[in-house]
Amino acid sequence: MQWRGFYIYVYVRYIMKVVYSLRIDKELREEMEKYNVKWNEEIEKFIREKIEELKKEEAMKKLHEVISSLPETEPVGVRLVREDRDNN
Repeated sequence: MQWRGFYIYVYVRYIMKVVYSLRIDKELREEMEKYNVKWNEEIEKFIREKIEELKKEEAMKKLHEVISSLPETEPVGVRLVREDRDNN
């Protein structure tokens, strides 16, 4: 029996990080230091959520623009009911 080797392909995704600094009140910084929280992770999470929210708002605005540019038409149900009434 011949042994057949196998290969494991590992995909490594390296995410490059950049430094973004901001100024906060000294009192706020002191309060932050009282708690064992990974503030960088919390801030990054907040930023990601905010970006998703803004993308959704942008998509809704574009959708509203497209819908408002469509010509107004009578709903199909209304037309069918009128036709039915007129035929009776």
